[in-house]
Amino acid sequence: MPDSRPQPPSHPPSSSDPAPGPTAADPAPLLLCGARLTDGRTVDVRLGGGRIEAVGTAGSLAADGTRACGTQVDLTGYLLLPAPAEPHAHADTALS
Repeated sequence: MPDSRPQPPSHPPSSSDPAPGPTAADPAPLLLCGARLTDGRTVDVRLGGGRIEAVGTAGSLAADGTRACGTQVDLTGYLLLPAPAEPHAHADTALS
């Protein structure tokens, strides 16, 4: 992330994508504040609709007035890691 502005999604929305904004299942976005990445950067991450909506430098999304934030979680001092690539693995049978 070379600049400090929030980054838009890397793909254009399709007609099958849910409409942006809060829904009954996802009433408001979740803002992860001050998370440390493995490369040492400190970022804010906004999650909504089951997706990462935006990533920006620490403090940039909290001040972003484009969308009201629901819950904010202070991750100062915590390392933010991606989920495993295979969430449903059977490690006990993988090598047999």
